[in-house]
Amino acid sequence: MQIPVTAACAALCGLLILVLAIRVSRLRLRLRVSIGDGGNAELGRAIRVHANTVEFVPIFVLLALCYELYAGANIALIGLVGLFLLGRLAFAVGFSLAPVHPLRRLGAALSYLTLLLMSVLLLAAVVTAI
Repeated sequence: MQIPVTAACAALCGLLILVLAIRVSRLRLRLRVSIGDGGNAELGRAIRVHANTVEFVPIFVLLALCYELYAGANIALIGLVGLFLLGRLAFAVGFSLAPVHPLRRLGAALSYLTLLLMSVLLLAAVVTAI
């Protein structure tokens, strides 16, 4: 069985995580900080943006995979994946710009919302299949 929506989601999330990791590495080199954030706010935010993305992506991709296996590629899945990716990008940009930024809030809200909706859709698909 093919899982094109989840596969695309996983690939795009992988690229996002890679870009964020490279950003942390470049800041570490420039600031000469090998462990922690060295008290630098910009590096601290970059580390948290990367870590937060790594925290959210695996569970969302797993939920999307399970849902796609149950219900197939459909508009609900495509929409939620798109909103999740948009949310993660908004969070990354917003938090990188400032600790409190409207894009950070939007990104967090979209991440929470899509995680909730994907969980509910998966539960509904499982109950329907039983």
